[in-house]
Amino acid sequence: MKLDQLHLEVSAETLDTAVEKALSQLKCTRAEADVEVLQAASPGFLGLFGKRQARVRVQLHDRGAIARQFTDCLLRLSGLDAEIEVVTSTKKIQLLLSSDDSSLLIGRHGQMLDAMQGLVVTMADRKTTDRTPIVLDVDGYRARRQEFLTRLADKLSRKVRETGKPATTPPLALGERRILHEHFKLQVDLEAISRNHQGDRKVIVLKPRDK
Repeated sequence: MKLDQLHLEVSAETLDTAVEKALSQLKCTRAEADVEVLQAASPGFLGLFGKRQARVRVQLHDRGAIARQFTDCLLRLSGLDAEIEVVTSTKKIQLLLSSDDSSLLIGRHGQMLDAMQGLVVTMADRKTTDRTPIVLDVDGYRARRQEFLTRLADKLSRKVRETGKPATTPPLALGERRILHEHFKLQVDLEAISRNHQGDRKVIVLKPRDK
C-alpha cells in the first residue's frame, strides 16, 4: 500500500464481504471509514449468466486511523517493525508504538521520533480538517523523558538559586526545550533561554539580571 493511499476499491461475492476485505486491508474499523457501493452483487440468471460481484470503495476519514496508516507505511518504508495502538481522547491522539527497534525509532535525543511525528501530523493535516494533536510514543519514552525533565528542572532551579550562577542542560530536542521554557515561565525569580553550542541546542537557566 502506498504512503498516501487512504482508500481501496474491493470486489467480493457479497457486499458485506467486500467491505470486510477493504477494512481489513486498511486496518481500520467501520466507524473510521466511509463506504461507497460502486456495484451491487447480482446472482445473474440461474446463477450462470450476468453474475457479478459487489464492488465498494472504502475511504478513511478518522484522524487517528489516518495517522496510524501513515505511521505504518513509514515504518515499512524504513524497514522497521512495530505494533501500533491508537488511544484517542478529546485532547489528543496518541500512537503508542511497541518495537524491538525502539532505539532506532527514538534516535538521538528523540530526534527520529519527533521527526516521524512531525511528518505524520503534516500528512494527517492534509487529509482531514480535524486538528486534534497527534503524539507518537515508543515504549513509554515520552513519559520517561517528561519525568527526567521534571527532575532536571528542579535540580537546575536549586542550583541557580543556591549559587546565583547560570546552569545549563544537556542537549535537548525542540519539544523538550519548549517544555522547560513553559516550566520556567512560572518561576518569578528564574528564566530560561536556548543557546546553540557546537551544533547542539541547550537551555540555560539563570536569574534575570544574568542575561
